[in-house]
Amino acid sequence: MTTDSRKESIPIVITDDSPDTSGGNSKFPSRKQSMKPAGGMGRRKSIMKLSGTTALAGRRLTKALLDLPEEQSSIANKPKVRMENTYKMAPDEDTTFIPWKVRNAVLDIFKEHLSSVSYDNKTAGKQCCDLAQMIRNRVRNMDFPRYKIICNVIIGQCSEQGLEVASRCLWDDKFDNYTCIEYKNHSLFAIAMVHGDMGQILRRHLESENGVDNDGAVANRFPDLAKLPPEISMAILSHLDATDLCLAACVWNNLANDEVLWMGLCKASWGYTSIYRYINNPVKLSYRRLYLLLDEASLTFNGNPFEGEEYLFKRGIMDNNALDMAKFLHFTNKIKPDKKREYLDRRRDVLDHLLQLQNFQNQFLPNALRKLFCNISAPNNRGEYLSEMIDKFSDRFCHCNPKLGLDKDTVFVLCFSLIMLSVDLSSPAVKNKMSKREFIKNTRRAARSVDDDLAGDLYDNIYLIGHVATDSLR
Repeated sequence: MTTDSRKESIPIVITDDSPDTSGGNSKFPSRKQSMKPAGGMGRRKSIMKLSGTTALAGRRLTKALLDLPEEQSSIANKPKVRMENTYKMAPDEDTTFIPWKVRNAVLDIFKEHLSSVSYDNKTAGKQCCDLAQMIRNRVRNMDFPRYKIICNVIIGQCSEQGLEVASRCLWDDKFDNYTCIEYKNHSLFAIAMVHGDMGQILRRHLESENGVDNDGAVANRFPDLAKLPPEISMAILSHLDATDLCLAACVWNNLANDEVLWMGLCKASWGYTSIYRYINNPVKLSYRRLYLLLDEASLTFNGNPFEGEEYLFKRGIMDNNALDMAKFLHFTNKIKPDKKREYLDRRRDVLDHLLQLQNFQNQFLPNALRKLFCNISAPNNRGEYLSEMIDKFSDRFCHCNPKLGLDKDTVFVLCFSLIMLSVDLSSPAVKNKMSKREFIKNTRRAARSVDDDLAGDLYDNIYLIGHVATDSLR
């Protein structure tokens, strides 16, 4: 017997028992294909003649191709690698906020846009917004990356008045900074405050609370006020109004219902009431309850002044006397001016005490009139009530400014001259406006003790600033 050393060729038939969904162009057999001997029947057959070694390698290759989708799915299901956060929470040493650089840039903007501008109360608000945006854009273009730029601009008229501007904020003294810039021309002054803030306060509070160094941690919730020192918690809650304080009481009941907070709210809105003198008696009324009563009384007063007065008397909030009612009206901002005027028209005794509470010291006469009509709405007509109000105002103005050398009658005449000039200059129905020369001439004819310079200054004030009264006298 002889043995043939040649390797036998094995015919292999690959049969697909499933329908062909590839359009006849399938490159590899699917997982449902089965191996059958040659001569078997099938819907589709492929015959390959392979040697023994090649057939074994083909079987391995076929198995690898059949298992390929499973391997790909296992790779896809591997968890994604999360990289460490590389965001810098602090500026570099050479990119910190530098106040003098910002100051020079802001001064250049002020000189460029305000050097020849005169003050106009109608456009001052828009000028503030435009300048703040320009300053913010200029500072952001400087080399202060990662800083939040906050800019506030104030514009006012130069009239030899005193003014104090203050700002307060929470910041990180390591990186945050600010600068304040002042500018003044012939007619106006401008003040800009620019803050550079890295926003690290909450992060540092979280670090101190946890006792660890969390370089990348940022607090994602409001801190629990109950865990803070009481004076800090009270300082935070003192900035809330009554509605927000009631909501805060749902979380921090003891803190938000503290008498000190509600006393501050009461006295901020109603600076004087008679019950303040008796609230600490043995029959104690809480300031929270008092706030609700005063709020209801103010709403009633703004609907009907005399029903509101009766409400105050019945609840014991106010004593029934003219001086106390004058103090109540003087130290509150919750009463509408027109309702206050309606009440004072029938309570002239309260009007007398209310004018005695006004302070017109070192104020120019037109500005003092504006203050009067701002606190007490001007009447709708020039009748007896207006004459009595101006008469009492003239007496009070002379008492506050004894060095002016003006008597009560002169001030009374000047007040009506200013009212008529305001109507003349502001009314669109008047075509031929009164000139400065005509006003000086008419004023000197009515009040001989007034010199030309004072009359000219009065005209300029009305011409530049506007009406001394509200719309009711226009």
